[in-house]
Amino acid sequence: MLDPESYYRVVVQGSDGAIKGYAEKAQWATSNGSLSTEDQKRESIRLTRLDSGATEDVPLEHVKAVFFVHDFTGEVERRDLRFHDHLPATQCLWVRVRFDDGETIEGLINNTHEFVMGSGFLMAPADTLGNNWLIYVPKSKLMGFEVLGLRPKTKSLSLLDEHA
Repeated sequence: MLDPESYYRVVVQGSDGAIKGYAEKAQWATSNGSLSTEDQKRESIRLTRLDSGATEDVPLEHVKAVFFVHDFTGEVERRDLRFHDHLPATQCLWVRVRFDDGETIEGLINNTHEFVMGSGFLMAPADTLGNNWLIYVPKSKLMGFEVLGLRPKTKSLSLLDEHA
């Protein structure tokens, strides 16, 4: 029997189905013991399969996601929480960006895929009394990006739509 203090229960979901098993916490933990989100070069996950007890490295190349679960039974009848499905999408995301020089700015960006797909995005500063009314942010200069909330469209982002 595996020591539950040393392993996470995981379900590796891929195109070939799901693999349930136990992954050593050490392969996911940072030096302070928290779950690591910085490991961008991970190519596989080492796990002990629930069905056979065999330990193997599962390549992550075609994996949709690794789910960390409380138990393996799950809830078949459970539906995702959706509080506002009947409402239209909010026009803007309120974000905080941190540049590679340490400066942090909050602002609003259009709630579209463009900020994910493009090499940069336009942001209306949250400080409406300042000199800047719009900022182009090249993603190559970012060290951090957080979504803080949802907001209606600002005047400066609406002006861009009018001139498009």
